[in-house]
Amino acid sequence: MAIISIRRINKDGILPALEMLLQPFVPHLPLSGKSVLIKPNLVEPEHYTTGQTTNPQLVEAIIIWCRQQGASKIAIGEGPSYFQPQSALRECFTQTGIADVAKRQNVPWILFDEGPFREFRNHSPRTPKIFYVSEHAFTWEHIINVPVPKSHYLTTVSIGMKNLKGFLKRCDKPAFHYAGSDGIHGSVTELNLLIRPALTIVDCTAPVHTNKNFLLAGTDIVAVDAVTTSLMGLNPRKIKTIQMGHAAGLGEMNVAKIDIQGDDLKNFHMNFEQPEDYLRRSFPGITLSAQSACSGCLIPFFSALHRIEELGFNRDDAFAILIGKDSFNETAKKMLVIGQCTKEQAGNNCRLNGCPPTKEEMFEFLREHLLKPA
Repeated sequence: MAIISIRRINKDGILPALEMLLQPFVPHLPLSGKSVLIKPNLVEPEHYTTGQTTNPQLVEAIIIWCRQQGASKIAIGEGPSYFQPQSALRECFTQTGIADVAKRQNVPWILFDEGPFREFRNHSPRTPKIFYVSEHAFTWEHIINVPVPKSHYLTTVSIGMKNLKGFLKRCDKPAFHYAGSDGIHGSVTELNLLIRPALTIVDCTAPVHTNKNFLLAGTDIVAVDAVTTSLMGLNPRKIKTIQMGHAAGLGEMNVAKIDIQGDDLKNFHMNFEQPEDYLRRSFPGITLSAQSACSGCLIPFFSALHRIEELGFNRDDAFAILIGKDSFNETAKKMLVIGQCTKEQAGNNCRLNGCPPTKEEMFEFLREHLLKPA
């Protein structure tokens, strides 16, 4: 039976909570004399309190715990989001505090985008015909996956399974959203069959969570995602990556069959608003078509909308937005197309180029073309 451990962080701090959290796995996870790669979520150079990146204090506690278990070699590695400019990728380590942790603990931090990579050709009908995975996914004896729970427009949730996309070569990340027979759900499942973390620790310390300061961990990545999804107020059986991961033999998705240890699960919950619900609530006039879009456009898009909302703009006008490769039959008077994928469908409509556009470009485009000050 899959075991999931959950612990609240009290006044004693993260390390004591982490030590108790991981007690159930110590007998089955021998780290003595082994090499360990810690893979956080550093999608962008944002502070962990935004809920977008892994808490550097947690990463530091994991390093200390690994040393306590006798690990001989430890490093921190990540490949940030595709929407980050190539020139800003290292900032995802420096501005999040991860580089400071690495220096303080005397461990290296590794930007996967600097290589080397392993090539995969015709690997599966669910993946692009050619893609590249960081060699670091295969050369360390143990990987500790440290995601943060998020909502996601295409996969509904982004937790442990999707966090492994950081191992992909930057230019291959968009293709994983729409290539293959099952889109992003199938490609993420196949990636999890290639890369097998020894342990997944979900960082629930950001103040954006209803119950801040707790951790959840397990060696079964599907069970980790299933329990975390339940805490987010969603049914894990309706999440395609979890369904496919379970069907592929990666783990257990039935929460009733998971042994949940530690603090009482009924005392925890997280409220996450899905992107579609956010649009309906804050921008009821928007009709969005983006089922084949990648995070490179989607993340700047929703980030820009949040900024526009804070400025108090009039949002009553109806308009349609196309992102990605889908065809769109919307007949709204105002139509905008965003990103390189929409080039052939743009016609005479206003279009923002870029693959992907930057956050600032996206913000200025939406502010100029869609919304007028009240």
